[in-house]
Amino acid sequence: MVQRQRTLATFGAGPFATGDSIGGRFGHYTFDDAPKLLGILLAEFDNREGPIIRHSVPKGNDKVEATFAFTKSLIIPKPSMFRHSFSLTVNSLGCKVLMFPVGIDHKSYERGRFTFDMSFIVDMTSSAETMYEPIVQKCAEYLIELEMEYNFLTNPKYKTHVLEVMEKMFVDLSTRGESVIEVTLEDDKIVSLYFKLCPLYRGCEPPEIDYHMVPMFIREVELTDRLVEKMDVLSQKIIPQIDGINTVREIAINLELDPSLVARCVRNLHFYECVSLVPMFLYYNTYVATERVHDFYKNRNEINECLEFVKIQNAIAEDGSEIPMPTPEFSDVFRLYLSMKVAQNETADGVPEDYLSSIQCGKNIGDWTEEENPRAKGIDEHRLVQFGMHHQFLRKLSVYPICTVNPGNNSLLKACNGKTSLDELSLQHNVDPRKMYSILYDAQKFEFVMK
Repeated sequence: MVQRQRTLATFGAGPFATGDSIGGRFGHYTFDDAPKLLGILLAEFDNREGPIIRHSVPKGNDKVEATFAFTKSLIIPKPSMFRHSFSLTVNSLGCKVLMFPVGIDHKSYERGRFTFDMSFIVDMTSSAETMYEPIVQKCAEYLIELEMEYNFLTNPKYKTHVLEVMEKMFVDLSTRGESVIEVTLEDDKIVSLYFKLCPLYRGCEPPEIDYHMVPMFIREVELTDRLVEKMDVLSQKIIPQIDGINTVREIAINLELDPSLVARCVRNLHFYECVSLVPMFLYYNTYVATERVHDFYKNRNEINECLEFVKIQNAIAEDGSEIPMPTPEFSDVFRLYLSMKVAQNETADGVPEDYLSSIQCGKNIGDWTEEENPRAKGIDEHRLVQFGMHHQFLRKLSVYPICTVNPGNNSLLKACNGKTSLDELSLQHNVDPRKMYSILYDAQKFEFVMK
């Protein structure tokens, strides 16, 4: 018996990525509403001079100093406002200041307290300045820890280090939306600081996750020990299981976890555009190629990713030895995508006689596999479909029942509103889709459309 290995599915672009798949601002994403970062300033309370600017970037930016002159009473506020995020709009300068003032009490400081605030100044033409709020707070938390352990802000020997951190953070966030900064401390100890600008969703709730959806990583993820250590315990277990094959429910079963816990983790990853979600692969599903398959033909990076992903993975024989599998030819892969097309014998009214015939406006993937035999070409039909769905080369056709009578209080009849597919109904009621179709068709209360 030969078993297929499953590997982590990672792609450079997907349905939620914009632009090309080679870098660009924010890695593989472009956040159109990301406000321009104008400057960063580190202010402190001097016991003789009062609030002062200790460092500011970029150098020579008059707007940063002018902003401080307007806002210094809030940048270094009263103790009651310590460790709270707030912002201030300076209309005359066309900017907004995001602040998180901090006061550290310790007998080693003159007057027993050290007060500082690293503020971010952003362009006010964008309404998305709150994208920076988590970074402002995280930056403050890093500095609190470094100051309490190493006197990073008050020890003169670290003065240039602080400025270098601010300069690198400003450049990286402005150009890439993320920054990793290594700080060398005493005894050559190195501390890494991580910052990432996340997209703004203006109060929208993350989408609900169906247990039968398959999560797939949008951008490349290398699960290093350092990265895993920074995850919570639940994510450490779940993320390595995301391979573009397993559904949310299957991941939960493999890990012996409640599906709701896995769904919550995947929901957050999806919300922040780390993963896309594609329908569960089933052999009675029908898929058709979209116009985007022609763009795929011209994209060398996606072609290479595809060939690596869709090939039959290294198989393991009964004796435990690996059976290497060759990389398929692109001509075969592209032809197989094009072969998934709408047939000419589609019924005029879109109402099928039975569930199997309902997918004759395209072949179900089981019949298609028997006819095309992709495995003879070294291609895994499961992976071929998932890659196509992820990159939108393919779309899944679904049957949607529409109730033609008054549904009353019947939850099933209410659900048959043209918006819930037959597959979803079947999964909700744990019934085979063919049987569900037969039940609804025999009831003579429904019409069916495929879209």
